[in-house]
Amino acid sequence: ETTANSVAVKVTDANRPQLKSLVARLDEALKTWEKNVSTSPLDEKELKRRRALVTELQASIRPVMGGGSFVRPDGVLGTGNGQSTILGQRHIMAEQDLILDEIGSGVDRLHQQAININDETTLHKNLLDDMDHGVDRAFAGLRGETRRATEIRHKMSNCPLYICIVVELVVLTLLLVLGFS
Repeated sequence: ETTANSVAVKVTDANRPQLKSLVARLDEALKTWEKNVSTSPLDEKELKRRRALVTELQASIRPVMGGGSFVRPDGVLGTGNGQSTILGQRHIMAEQDLILDEIGSGVDRLHQQAININDETTLHKNLLDDMDHGVDRAFAGLRGETRRATEIRHKMSNCPLYICIVVELVVLTLLLVLGFS
């Protein structure tokens, strides 16, 4: 709706740079007047009102940062009297509602990821516990086999074998001495 005191402009990605440029020019002109209030054609109250309107315009055409899927509710900028402030507040509240909805869905996704990570961690813990029990059983089995091998080694003493070898060497030496004489 357009009246003598207000203008409505649809904000799109195509016209956003042009709108930014126009608002920047307005801002520069307003800054010049604010520096020289005594030579300004506007009084201080009117300068403050226009500063608020320019600030509102700047906020309205600035895209929302953060990389989400948020899009401004209707993309319309209103400029004018007191209604523009109310419209601006409604736009801001609508933006905040949409941002909160997006944050809520992000928290839900994060919650689901946390549940999935917990499930996977529990699975890995169970696998590691099973592996630990298997290693303990294998270690106990190796210890038992080592003990049995030690017992067999002690039972099978080499001393009688060494005595047999010495006796055979003595007999061989006697045979050699008797054979050459």
